Amino acid sequence: MAIGEVMYRRRLKAVALAVPFVVAVSLGSTAGATSLAAIPCDVTALNNAINAANNNTGPHTIRLAPKCVYNVLTPASTGGLGLNALPIITGTVTLLGDKTTIRRDPDATEGFRIAEVDGPNGRLTIEGVTATGGGYLEYGGTYLPRSGGTLILKHSTVTNSTANVGGAIVVDLSSTLEMHDSVVRDSAAVQGGAIYNGPGSTTLLQKTKVVRNQATEFGGGIFTAGVSLTIKNSHIEGNRAFQQGGGIYNDRAPMDISSTTIADNRAGQMGGGIANDGTTTLTDTKVRRNIALNGGGVWQGTSGGSLTLVRSRIFDNTPNNCRPVGVILGCTN
Repeated sequence: MAIGEVMYRRRLKAVALAVPFVVAVSLGSTAGATSLAAIPCDVTALNNAINAANNNTGPHTIRLAPKCVYNVLTPASTGGLGLNALPIITGTVTLLGDKTTIRRDPDATEGFRIAEVDGPNGRLTIEGVTATGGGYLEYGGTYLPRSGGTLILKHSTVTNSTANVGGAIVVDLSSTLEMHDSVVRDSAAVQGGAIYNGPGSTTLLQKTKVVRNQATEFGGGIFTAGVSLTIKNSHIEGNRAFQQGGGIYNDRAPMDISSTTIADNRAGQMGGGIANDGTTTLTDTKVRRNIALNGGGVWQGTSGGSLTLVRSRIFDNTPNNCRPVGVILGCTN
């Protein structure tokens, strides 16, 4: 089911930028060397550089000002699923930061996310940037790759954002998300407090932390209904869902988790660590100290899915490790 077809009976309550210069430089002297736009700490400069990259009239790699806060009061673009702080990414764009922040101004009168990445050619890579304060939208409080778009986050943080679906990030309509050495924290939604991996889409989390997010329904940390969700060497910790899947809710999708800790998550009903209605494999992974009404570690649903343990442990969860009893081989209660 496409995201636009989902009906919601309740909404989240509100939780509580002179045209500057752009300097283009060349990296190296060999043929095909990558050009780079170094911009000042100014939102207009950032928007101009992104538009130039989209239109192939300027460098595709943009170096942001170190330790700058790009404070966005007025959105720069409107997409099919709401307003965006930055121009919609339709080409190849790389933003390089150094302790740099892009935020929605707390005094902004409109709700908007930080960036939308539209396929089939939109590809946004962000490195060394904190994005914060986005949202008050239906979909994707901070980032929204859609229609085949690609979003890659490296050494970056996404925090303090809200939406009804995907409090921080929605991966929509056959799009791709990659996160490496990054963090998604303190965000909220109805479904997918941090990340919503939508139908047809692919998400990879590597050395990434998904912490202290919450959902009023399913998937306090992550909700996945996509082609695949792969998690490696990561931490899914301290998230909460008021219904199912405190850490992760798997809605009939393939999910592969390895060398990861899923701990200290909570669900009001089932699946404190994981509520699984899909096909999941846990390899060298620990599911511990999670809490739910039932299935404190893992709740295995009745939709024909399965959860396989490979050198993995589910232990010290409350009030039990796995439910229903006997469905997950190798899990002791």
